[in-house]
Amino acid sequence: MTAYLERRGCRYSRTTVHKYMNKELGLRSIVRPGKPGTKPGKPHKVFENKLKQNFTAEKINPKWCTDFTYLFLKNGDVRYNCTIIDLHDRSVVAGITDRRITSDPAVRTLQKALDSQPGSRKELILHSDQGSQYTSKAFVEFCESAGVTQSMSKAGL
Repeated sequence: MTAYLERRGCRYSRTTVHKYMNKELGLRSIVRPGKPGTKPGKPHKVFENKLKQNFTAEKINPKWCTDFTYLFLKNGDVRYNCTIIDLHDRSVVAGITDRRITSDPAVRTLQKALDSQPGSRKELILHSDQGSQYTSKAFVEFCESAGVTQSMSKAGL
């Protein structure tokens, strides 16, 4: 990478640009913290990918997707948001934020989604990654008891 930035034929060193951004304009960069470290564990159960990259649905409620999102707060704390979306129209069916990234918020989010969509359990596929929250015994048993079919992408996708 070159040590100079060019614009309209003028050359400015990185040091000059940095000086003007910080001192003259009062601009500061905001560095987003990285994801908290996690240790891979042994999954309780992994499921076949039933969607096969077909993330569309002809009608409401046959296919849902779920995942966790990291929320970095200004005070340095982290929250974890578990959200379920309907692949028919990409609408959010349910979402819960928690201080821990465990199977508990995943189960509560799915329960909330099922409660908000009566009759959605028939032939419902819930697609997720192979995160420990979704492969845990508690989540797998909850899905089985609710009549929800699990589907998972390959690890690392």
